[in-house]
Amino acid sequence: MYWFISAFIVASAIFFMPQKAAVEVSSTKLKSPLPLSLLILPLGVLSWLVFDTLSNGGNYTTVAAFGFVATACLIALPKLHRYIMPCALLTALALIAMVAERF
Repeated sequence: MYWFISAFIVASAIFFMPQKAAVEVSSTKLKSPLPLSLLILPLGVLSWLVFDTLSNGGNYTTVAAFGFVATACLIALPKLHRYIMPCALLTALALIAMVAERF
């Protein structure tokens, strides 16, 4: 539910953003320390997932969550973009296994 609310807020912000601000944002280039700073939150969540998995055990939900967070880490580093599809495949397989486990 929180994902839908946050997606709606982000989409509203993008839709109602003035055109001048959008041009200024698209013309700026990424600085070199920026991608590493984008990894702070995903790596924090990834370390929490590892700690939680080691203490409580894992299942398909944990694998899917790990796949989502790993995808965020791979998106932040341009050198690792080639690994996005295998990570997405792992996440999709975990989600399919979760659905199959329910039936």
